[in-house]
Amino acid sequence: MQNRYKVTTWNIEWLGNLLRDVDDDRKSDNQRARLQQRLLAIYDAIAEIAPDVLCITEGPAGDTAIDRFVDGLPGYRAVKRPVGEPYHQRGQQWIWFLVKDSLAASASLLPITVWRDYTEQASPEAEHQANWPVHRWGSIDTTTHNHFRHPQVLTVTLGDAKVEMIGGHFKSKLTTVGNYHSEDAETRRKYIEATLENRIKLATEAQNVRYYLDHRFRQEVNPAIMLMGDFNDGPGKELFERQFLFFDLLDNLQGDVFAAEKYLNHALFDYPSELRWSVRFNDRIEPNRDPHILLDHILFTQAFVKNRLPLCVEAHAGKIEHECFDRITAQLPSGLRLSDHKPVTCLITQAANSRSLDETSVVSTANDRRSRP
Repeated sequence: MQNRYKVTTWNIEWLGNLLRDVDDDRKSDNQRARLQQRLLAIYDAIAEIAPDVLCITEGPAGDTAIDRFVDGLPGYRAVKRPVGEPYHQRGQQWIWFLVKDSLAASASLLPITVWRDYTEQASPEAEHQANWPVHRWGSIDTTTHNHFRHPQVLTVTLGDAKVEMIGGHFKSKLTTVGNYHSEDAETRRKYIEATLENRIKLATEAQNVRYYLDHRFRQEVNPAIMLMGDFNDGPGKELFERQFLFFDLLDNLQGDVFAAEKYLNHALFDYPSELRWSVRFNDRIEPNRDPHILLDHILFTQAFVKNRLPLCVEAHAGKIEHECFDRITAQLPSGLRLSDHKPVTCLITQAANSRSLDETSVVSTANDRRSRP
């Protein structure tokens, strides 16, 4: 039996466009050769990291396109839905799970209808269904929102344990309406209002995920669940969160620390702070802000650190794949990069002792050292 499993999440910048352009015979041979170099470098990075499970965000749209990508990855398979079952993902940036061949037989995706049934049951007024109500900040008027890219839930057996892995890629907070730095008050106001609305929608997507998790805790005492992907959240209190909204998205996902059994731990909690970033973006709104931002996350339920599963996540199990990413990117021609995001990895190991603890024992996220970055 395998003693260790590696789980990686990676936002591979516009992977679908890359695959399309590599195959586009209207482009020059030099252009296609250059794009092919980037594609081969992506394959090299995945082969070197060697995840057992890879969650891709900004993946290609549709079964045919993901099959095209996986054709270049011997030993991996894309986990797809049965013919006719919808993914409920719009646009050209999809969420996908790839698994090693050895795990493929046990891997499947949860039907979206099940997700929606669970969130409806968990939300206080059964309001989180395919759509849910949203209120702009300070407004009593109700609008509705839904997932542009619906979270995908992989169920896979690792050793003797069935594990759920939720892949998410939440709504971007970027807006093109108005201008925050404009001297015109109306232009600035439009930017702030559009940005706040985007952030509120983003927070409700996180709340929808949390409702799914809460319902799973109604079904099992110790569900083995991991949550991963690009949450488009930033590392905490950005300007708009500090001055207008007073919350950050990770709080919505991780849960209430006073309900510690349901609190999600972060794989990068004990990773060095100076390395805890997955993207480098210069912030137009706060130009003096550190451009190194953590947008890509892996979180997991307490069962992985409380000897309640045959599997565990030990201390220092999470990392950003800086060295692999930088070395392979450095060998690409000028102007090319693997992606604008770096991969995030978490190791899951076979537990030395999987006996159940007394259910009355206190769970402390501080003692786990696995709480949040």
